[in-house]
Amino acid sequence: MIQPIRPFAILSTCLILTSCGNGVADKPANTNTVAGDTSMQEEATTPQQASEPAIPTIKIGEQEWMLADINATAYNNGDAIPEVTTEKQWTGYASKKEGCYRKLTNGAVLYNGFAMSDARGIVPAGFQIPTQDDFKQLIKFLGGGNSQSGKATKAMAGYTYKMEEWVDGKDGGGFTDVTIKGTGSNGFNAQEGGHIYDNGAANEGSCSYWWTSTKEGKDYAVVDIGYCSQDLGGGSGIYSAAYGFAVRAIKK
Repeated sequence: MIQPIRPFAILSTCLILTSCGNGVADKPANTNTVAGDTSMQEEATTPQQASEPAIPTIKIGEQEWMLADINATAYNNGDAIPEVTTEKQWTGYASKKEGCYRKLTNGAVLYNGFAMSDARGIVPAGFQIPTQDDFKQLIKFLGGGNSQSGKATKAMAGYTYKMEEWVDGKDGGGFTDVTIKGTGSNGFNAQEGGHIYDNGAANEGSCSYWWTSTKEGKDYAVVDIGYCSQDLGGGSGIYSAAYGFAVRAIKK
C-alpha cells in the first residue's frame, strides 16, 4: 500500500525485416526490326516493404512480457497524450477524466488511469494491459515472498532497494534499513520508479508500481514491488484513475 510521501531525492532489439524484389523482364528480341528501330526493355519493380520493428520481450514461465515499461507519448491512433509537469496540471486532467502522463526525474514514465484505460490504447498491437492475476502468476513463479523477504522482487528489480529488518538489541531492538541489490536475474528488467498521488504529488524511490486492467467499481488494481510500500514480495492495492503509475504490457 502507498505510504505517506517519503523524502526521496530521486524519477530493441529492433528486428527490421525488409523485402524487395527487382525483377527485369526482357522483351524478346525482334529479328524483323528495320534500321533505326530500337528494342525496348521493360523493367518491373516491386516497391520495398518493411515490417514494424520487433518489440523486445522476455518469456517467464508461460508468460511473455515486454522488456520495458510503456513510454508512449501518443495513443495508437496518433492522438497526443498530454504531458504534465506540475501538480495543478495533473489534477486538472483528472478532474476532466482525461488521460495524461508525467516523467519523473529518475526516468520513469507514469500515466493516470484515464490514459491507461483509454480506448485508443497505449500498448502495441498484440499486447495488452496485464490483469492482477497475470502479476500474481509472475510473482508466484519467481518465488513470491512477503513484506520482509521478497524473492520475486530481487529477481525482477534491476536496481538497489531497501527494506526494514528487525535487529535485536539491549533495549529490545528495533527496525533498521537494510540495503538489497536487485539481481534482475529473470530478465523482467524493472527499473526505479514511483507513483503520483491523486493530488498530483510525486513519490520517487527504489520501487516499481504498475497499473493492471482489473477493475473494482470505478477503480483499478495496482501491483508494486520495492521500498516505497515495503511489499517486497509483491503488494497490491486499489486506486482511482486520478493516481499515476507505470504500465508494463504482456503478450496476448
